[in-house]
Amino acid sequence: MVTAYIEVAEIQAMNQEAMHMKEWIVRLDDFLKMTGKNILNHLGKISHDAAVKKADDEYLTYKEKTKNELSKVEEDFMKQIDAIVKMLKNSK
Repeated sequence: MVTAYIEVAEIQAMNQEAMHMKEWIVRLDDFLKMTGKNILNHLGKISHDAAVKKADDEYLTYKEKTKNELSKVEEDFMKQIDAIVKMLKNSK
């Protein structure tokens, strides 16, 4: 959805059609309605502080769950070391 919206902005730019933020907000609301998404038309029920705390808590939970997992880079590094060790053993 984001890519499609950016495509619209790109078309506007290529056609050298200026749009102000107020117009982009209307355009975005129309775009969201077209895709069947609900539009928040009020401030919501969650405070900024509560949202930040929730995000921090979720991040800490994620970090705890993944603390013993290797990253893709680390996995690739270990595979390369294993391949080099195997190659050295075979060359003897």
